[in-house]
Amino acid sequence: MPMKKIVCLLLLLTVFQLDAQTFRYAARAGLNLADKTNTSGTLKPGLNFGVSAEYLFTPLFSAEAGLYYSMQGSKFKFANTDLEHNYLNIPLLAKYYVYRGLSFFAGPQLGIKANVNKQAFGSKEFETKRVEGDMVKPFDLSAVIGAGYLLENGFFVSANINAGLTNTAKSRFDYDDDNDGKGTSYPTDKESFKNIVIQFNFGYCF
Repeated sequence: MPMKKIVCLLLLLTVFQLDAQTFRYAARAGLNLADKTNTSGTLKPGLNFGVSAEYLFTPLFSAEAGLYYSMQGSKFKFANTDLEHNYLNIPLLAKYYVYRGLSFFAGPQLGIKANVNKQAFGSKEFETKRVEGDMVKPFDLSAVIGAGYLLENGFFVSANINAGLTNTAKSRFDYDDDNDGKGTSYPTDKESFKNIVIQFNFGYCF
């Protein structure tokens, strides 16, 4: 093999190795504690899970993008109302490693509504029933801030809060409260419901 081809092959192998060392992939799952502003509700438990890719610019600084399915919503204190709003979340995070595997991260997150919402209404006086309705816009934007720790064996834990930046409520909420095919419309022009989600996660980095 000519010397030039050998040199080119060695350079390609070197570049490939360096590129492989700058990328890290991970799978994670964990607990959501979700709520919405202006609902006077309590935290609604749920799950989140997905995958991410991390690019290391230096050993201390990296950028991470992910795709996660997230079960969100709120639990109203009145009428035992349970709002279920699930999203596909796509965060783009800047991450800084302050000491060994300890890191802090922050950045924006785009949420894409993944399901038609279902509300459960009920109280001591009235029978609980399911109501099909759609009161949430298709997209949501939030800010993510959190911290995590990566062990040498690839396992990691993290905790973060996703604070909604946009109003998720449509101008009107259309629903069928007695399932007779005749819908009811409720105006929500003056309402502002933003997602707030606290997450505790664990995963494996490879």
